[in-house]
Amino acid sequence: MDVIGQGLPILLPKGARVIQTLQRWVEDEEQKRGYLLTKTPLMAKSDLYKISGHWDHYLDGMFVLGDPNDESKECFALRPMTCPFQYQVFLNRARSYRDLPMRLGETSTLFRNEDSGEMHGLIRLRQFTISEGHLILRPDQLEEEFRGCLELAKYCLSTVGMLEDCTFRFSQWDPANPKNKYEGTAEQWETAQSVMKQILDDLNVDYTIGIDEAAFYGPKLDIQYKNVFGKEDTIVTIQIDMLLAERFGMEYTDADGQKKRPYIIHRTSLGCYERTLAYLIEKYAGALPLWMMPTQVKVMPITDRAHEYAKKLVEDLNSVNIHAEGDYRSEKLGYKIREAQMQKIPYMLVVGDRDMENGTVSVRTRKGDDLGAMTPAEFTAKCLMEIASKSKEV
Repeated sequence: MDVIGQGLPILLPKGARVIQTLQRWVEDEEQKRGYLLTKTPLMAKSDLYKISGHWDHYLDGMFVLGDPNDESKECFALRPMTCPFQYQVFLNRARSYRDLPMRLGETSTLFRNEDSGEMHGLIRLRQFTISEGHLILRPDQLEEEFRGCLELAKYCLSTVGMLEDCTFRFSQWDPANPKNKYEGTAEQWETAQSVMKQILDDLNVDYTIGIDEAAFYGPKLDIQYKNVFGKEDTIVTIQIDMLLAERFGMEYTDADGQKKRPYIIHRTSLGCYERTLAYLIEKYAGALPLWMMPTQVKVMPITDRAHEYAKKLVEDLNSVNIHAEGDYRSEKLGYKIREAQMQKIPYMLVVGDRDMENGTVSVRTRKGDDLGAMTPAEFTAKCLMEIASKSKEV
């Protein structure tokens, strides 16, 4: 019996650990690249979405709290994206050309009212978490900042092992769209798409063109991922926006003393974390690289006498952020090893009387390899090096 609702996943501890690892890594990587971390509300009054245009162009995809037709009461909506919230950071005070580019990043929980038939596992949800960001910049900074966004996305996808299965789509507007879903004039769209084409060509991006796939406020580069079944989904987007700054009254004082409108880039680094988790489980058949695994080491004492030694190993490994667990059950060693291998745990440490005497551990891998005896310090160094390098060896 479903008492939660379709498209509203509850992540169990291991899945939650993988997503936490990815989020922390992406946030740290963005910080290295000059991003400022924000934390914005999960909902806002309808007024905000009316300014941004989402109320006119995206209302069917939003969860509305209250009656939008009752002007005597405030009407709220859960956020389907973070852009109008992050713009408030820029609008917090007067800005100069020296403040730009302003790179804002956030691990954002978003809500979209998907049709029940559209949802599929962790791939398409009604509540999900995304590595969202917005860059507010001068027109002369557009190509360099777009390049930085593309390099970051490619780095993230390459590090997790997904880039090789990606393609690129230049998503454009359709002026004949009968739904009239786009903001701005034909001239503004032609300018934005011409600028984006020049940037993509300068960066030697091999792309296809998707007509009527643009956002309502601008063209975008969609990074498409093909899963193990051959189905293609958009996993990362980088969008050029020359329109919304005017709607929000965003401006900066340029070097000549004149007030000017900034350009905006909407982008993600790794896209939706839940969707990425699903793809990674598919790609690696559950045997994620060591740095992503929720349990990285299983320690197995052979005898009761080795329990305390094993517990100390688990404690020491966890103290340096290597996720270790002990298996102290009175089961046969072969059974425990096979079970750990079924769980795709990268390393198993088998310890007995000889290991206690020699101060060593016997190391096995989930592939069935016996790496022999090592000191705990040697094994720890091996793991830390593998984690730090983000090795994709499985």
